[in-house]
Amino acid sequence: MYKTFTKEVVDLKERNTYFVSPKGDLYPMKTDAQLQLFEIEATDEELYYFKAAVEDFNSSEDAEKEDFWSLAHFKESEVDQDRQVTYSKLLEIYKWIYTLGTSNTKKEIERMDILPALKEKPQLR
Repeated sequence: MYKTFTKEVVDLKERNTYFVSPKGDLYPMKTDAQLQLFEIEATDEELYYFKAAVEDFNSSEDAEKEDFWSLAHFKESEVDQDRQVTYSKLLEIYKWIYTLGTSNTKKEIERMDILPALKEKPQLR
């Protein structure tokens, strides 16, 4: 069951700055200038839920790899369904990055035009 994220409750807690890759890799400081990193500010609790969303995405990716040789991949409707699941989970990561992101991060994501509804909040598991 998912819960809606409410930023007001966690605003009272201490936030730390992190840099996040589009795949969800976290860094405590900006690293290689060649990497595309988004700056976020998160409490420990928010970071926990962000990591859960990344783990959910990564685990589904592994399941798709294991299922590579399945005949289902030759059925276009099932391939489309797999793509939609992957896209939904990736979108959830970007919602987290956007929600926790600094104003510059939010502008970058808005320019990318990848979130159909920026008002949507990420979901807590």
